[in-house]
Order: sequence, then structure tokens, then C-alpha cells
Amino acid sequence: MSEEVKKITKEELEKVTELIGKSNNLVMQLGSLEVSKDGLIQQFKANQVLIEKSKTDLQDTYGNVSIDLSDGSFTDAKEVKEDEAVNKDGE
Repeated sequence: MSEEVKKITKEELEKVTELIGKSNNLVMQLGSLEVSKDGLIQQFKANQVLIEKSKTDLQDTYGNVSIDLSDGSFTDAKEVKEDEAVNKDGE
């Protein structure tokens, strides 16, 4: 005698299949985001190295200065520290 194969309904199977498909898609998207994140982290690190190189180059050219990034003007860093000390003490 052959045993009868038990099955879930067609609607139940479609629902489960759809949910599993969505889950697999989300896992793939998460993996893609991680790869993108890793790439962005590497780009950020490389940019930090370039910033430090630029700082060193500027320091070699202008000495120890504080640069106003809004207009490119600069002052001696010692003057900036002295002004800050006066403001803290003089307030």
C-alpha cells in the first residue's frame, strides 16, 4: 500500500516561499551594505592619511599655524593658544 503524501495548501506554500525569498533578499542586501561599508571605511582611512600629509606640507611651508578654513587666513598657533589662555583667565 502506498502512503498518502501530506501537503500544506497552495496558499500556505506560496506565503512561506515568499517570506523565505524576502529573507534571502535581505541577507544579500545586508552583505552588499557590508561590502560598501568596508569600501567607505578604506576610503575614509586613505583620506585621513592625505589630510595628515597636507597638514605636514603646510606646516613645513608656514610653520606651526592655525588656519581659518573659511578664508585661508592663518595665525601663529602660539598666538592662538595665548589668546585662549587670556580668554579663560580674563573672563
